[in-house]
Amino acid sequence: MQTLVIILFVLAILSFSIQLQLFEKPWIMFACLAFVAVFIYGMHHLAIEQSYKTFRAALNNSSLMMDFVVLQVVEALAGLLLSIFLIRDHYNEPVKPFFKNALFLPGIIIFPALFYLESLVFLQVHGMSFPVLAVGIAVLAILGIYLIGWCFKKLIPEFDLQLEMKFVVHLLQLSGGVILSVVMLRLPVQQAEHSAISLMPTLVMITCLLGGSLLGSFWYQIKIKRFIKSSTQQLNG
Repeated sequence: MQTLVIILFVLAILSFSIQLQLFEKPWIMFACLAFVAVFIYGMHHLAIEQSYKTFRAALNNSSLMMDFVVLQVVEALAGLLLSIFLIRDHYNEPVKPFFKNALFLPGIIIFPALFYLESLVFLQVHGMSFPVLAVGIAVLAILGIYLIGWCFKKLIPEFDLQLEMKFVVHLLQLSGGVILSVVMLRLPVQQAEHSAISLMPTLVMITCLLGGSLLGSFWYQIKIKRFIKSSTQQLNG
């Protein structure tokens, strides 16, 4: 379960990095990065108090983990809808301003992910001033987030393809949230033999990954055909 939570944290950071690159105005991205840095530094007093024991206690806290699952599923669904509406807006289809402005919502899971990262660094590094170390973590975190998004944008410069990949990331987040809920609720699938238990999450994740890729490719082909059709009609008109 801990591995799955870490994977969800990594996906949250990846999704956040991708979303920052979607802003038309760079100052919005830098403002978000500055907020991230302030958050990391401001939380270092709480991060000092964390230990491996507290992490295990949090994982064993069913109420806390179910709240996390709910937030994860809601955030993933919101990200999926945002990706779809942004694609519609990109192809000049009618979209309500509320859905377009949802781009300015960075998500929630990114913050516990950063807090976990900061706490983990504090547990590994000794002999340094915690405030100084917090500043270093904040700087490295915003540089890492920016570089991830920058590399992603360089590899995939097309805006619609960026949205497609964002869609796939949120689909993986949703899949991870569902798998984590199965683990927490201990559904009948968990009563199978040990080999089946270890294979099930992997098979579900692979299936969702392939399905998301196929769905994204299919959706992209539809939008391309619509765009070509619309362009042809405008030229003929």
